[in-house]
Amino acid sequence: MKRTVCSPRRSGLRLLAVVLVLLALVPLFPRAAAAEWEETLHAERILPALKRYFMGTEGDYASVNPNDNGALSVGILQWHAVRALKLVQRIAAESPDSVRLLTAQLRAEIRDPNTTWKSRTLNGTEKAALSAFLSAPAGVEGQDAQAREDLSAYLQAGYQAGMRSDATAFYYASIINQFGTGGARTYISCIRQTLGVDDTYLFLSLDELHAAAHATQSYGQRYLATRDRTYAYIRDLGWSLTGQDRFLDLPPAGSWARPGIDYVLEKGLFQGVSRTSFAPELQMSRAMAVTVLWRMAGKPAPSGGEKFPDVPDGTWYSRPVAWGAEKGIVKGRSPDRFAPNEPVTREEFAVLLYRWAVSRGTQGAPVSDPSRILSAFADADQISSYAKEALAWAVNRGILRGLQPDGRLYLEPKGTATRAQAAALLMRFCEPAA
Repeated sequence: MKRTVCSPRRSGLRLLAVVLVLLALVPLFPRAAAAEWEETLHAERILPALKRYFMGTEGDYASVNPNDNGALSVGILQWHAVRALKLVQRIAAESPDSVRLLTAQLRAEIRDPNTTWKSRTLNGTEKAALSAFLSAPAGVEGQDAQAREDLSAYLQAGYQAGMRSDATAFYYASIINQFGTGGARTYISCIRQTLGVDDTYLFLSLDELHAAAHATQSYGQRYLATRDRTYAYIRDLGWSLTGQDRFLDLPPAGSWARPGIDYVLEKGLFQGVSRTSFAPELQMSRAMAVTVLWRMAGKPAPSGGEKFPDVPDGTWYSRPVAWGAEKGIVKGRSPDRFAPNEPVTREEFAVLLYRWAVSRGTQGAPVSDPSRILSAFADADQISSYAKEALAWAVNRGILRGLQPDGRLYLEPKGTATRAQAAALLMRFCEPAA
């Protein structure tokens, strides 16, 4: 695998410091991380696609570059120098009979524990022998196994770097294969600087990622042709560019619900109810609603105050509920009952959004006459007194637009909100022009 170093000295020093810290923290990484990305990304779809891509751009099973920047590179991923040696040793260990295809010198080297191949180049005879060794059945099997391990590691590294869709995970894997894991981290850090976001902003779309790669002047400019080739290849695959296609029950593109669903998935505000189901028509629960706002706030840790008896520790919503209660964003149905699994009503959801905006100081100018705004709706008399200000604010901001079942406008304040409806409201809340 090629290792191209082209980072500025300062970036290299920063990266070294980060790597040392990460190495010190490795025992603390949860084992669940791998399972998380495997559940989120279509590993069984991306891995074959990556392999096909690299075999079309890097090499085939018999490929041997006898002198690639001072050392040989081999195989479908062009494993380079020390990695090439490890691959050959693996194949030889799993199929001792295949070693007879190598020259005597190469056989001696792969058996010598002191061999490194850091600067090993090949003559013509050695190249032909190694090519035959790699393209033999044992060599093909060994390369497939090594490629799967390496590409899986690329995908996991990409997930940890914020590549939450199949498309961006593929794109990032191509960067790792060219720059190495450390170089890819530096590259994505430069891209984030170009975008003006920090490392907490994880949900890059493919278009955003690729455009930022072109706009990033401090790193990677020599290899933009490779980025363009990767980008075009991914688009030709026909995948969703933000990862939503992992869900099998989404409404069709062009429906009223799809933009909101695409938005909340891309921004990481919603997750599926299972690996393949988004459940757009499922009623939004109170626990779901406060969890979404908690994610919008950056998943802050609650301080540990009083808790609701019906919100046990360790559930997926216990921290969001505790945080929301501390901030005054969410309240219980009674002093000792939160009712996490009960559906959130449309007026309750509007109140949550309003309180969240107030807590952030982003609610804008106060609504001067809520009653006047709400009088346009035929069911205004059904609105709870505590929710009138929030509903008027939501209508004024264009977040709530009302329903027209009979030509008249209705807010349906006591009606429940589906996940699709909640997604649309959140998109309008976060993107007022949407």
